[in-house]
Amino acid sequence: YLLFDGGPGFVYQVHLKKYLLSIRDSGGKINLAVLSHVDDDHVNGLLDLLHELIKQRKKGKPETVAIEGLWHNSFSQTIGTGVEKDLARQIDSSPIPRGSMPLAEKQSRSIGQGHDLTASARGLQIPINLEFRDTPDRLVCVDNIDHPIPLANLSIQVIGPTRETLKALQQDWEKWLADQERIKTLPKAEAKAAARKLDDSVPNLSSIMLLVTAEKKTILLTGDGLSAHLLKGLEQAGLLDQDGKCHVNVFKLPHHGSMRNVTAELFEHIIADIYLICANGENENPDYQTLEWLVEAAIRQGRSFTILATTETESIKDLVKKYDPAESSYKLTFIEPGAHSITLDLS
Repeated sequence: YLLFDGGPGFVYQVHLKKYLLSIRDSGGKINLAVLSHVDDDHVNGLLDLLHELIKQRKKGKPETVAIEGLWHNSFSQTIGTGVEKDLARQIDSSPIPRGSMPLAEKQSRSIGQGHDLTASARGLQIPINLEFRDTPDRLVCVDNIDHPIPLANLSIQVIGPTRETLKALQQDWEKWLADQERIKTLPKAEAKAAARKLDDSVPNLSSIMLLVTAEKKTILLTGDGLSAHLLKGLEQAGLLDQDGKCHVNVFKLPHHGSMRNVTAELFEHIIADIYLICANGENENPDYQTLEWLVEAAIRQGRSFTILATTETESIKDLVKKYDPAESSYKLTFIEPGAHSITLDLS
């Protein structure tokens, strides 16, 4: 069993715990848990799980589920401890008060959650990035292991991040911090306006992205990755064919189907039977533009496919109005109301 991300705060108690208990009760365990990146709506469920395991172990109670390993790239691993410390300092010394830089402060909280996850895993003696122990920095990235890693009946190939994207991200952070220093020299009113504007450009972390294979069936897990990083990683891992395309059975769209993370070109290169969208309409995700790009690409390619979404959002309703599933060769499926999960049979 592979657990990829844990979802936001409510997910563990309301949905995930029941499923993990059923795995345990059937004699199973989580062979590998993966945090794609340190962000509240990805890490919170994993923290809830590990915190509960710690309490259960201290009290000698049966544990929800056994976890054999964790993959997690900490902020300091990917960006450097200097940048991490400077971020906290810049928030404290900003010309605008705390609470006025929501994105920067959210990132700062996420860094703390990443430290918490690391400490909790160590407390439970769960190995972190064990398969990468012989690499210089123990980072989960394409450059450290560029071939599939066997895990029981699964084969897992890392397709993101690459060292190139991590280096670019570090440079983005260094520029952001330098801009923060620069605006402090401006007149007070200008500095406040510049600080608020700069908050909109907080660099996003680079996600661990995986291609998981079992019995010749494939699932592409992307976290909040960017389409350019995803295609670059697939190319570097040698997974694009001579036409620059990659077919998978299931493609989990990055960042809840946000158009900020994908492009129309992406759907020309990554061809899937099932497109999985985890979103509830918050922040307008999935974006209608993403859905239209997906459907238009499939129509041009003359193929049928399925969109599997956790929620019937307004953007999906708008898609159906313009592209009737019966006439556009696609099927639309949702998790049933009140259900905690959905099972895909790829046999």
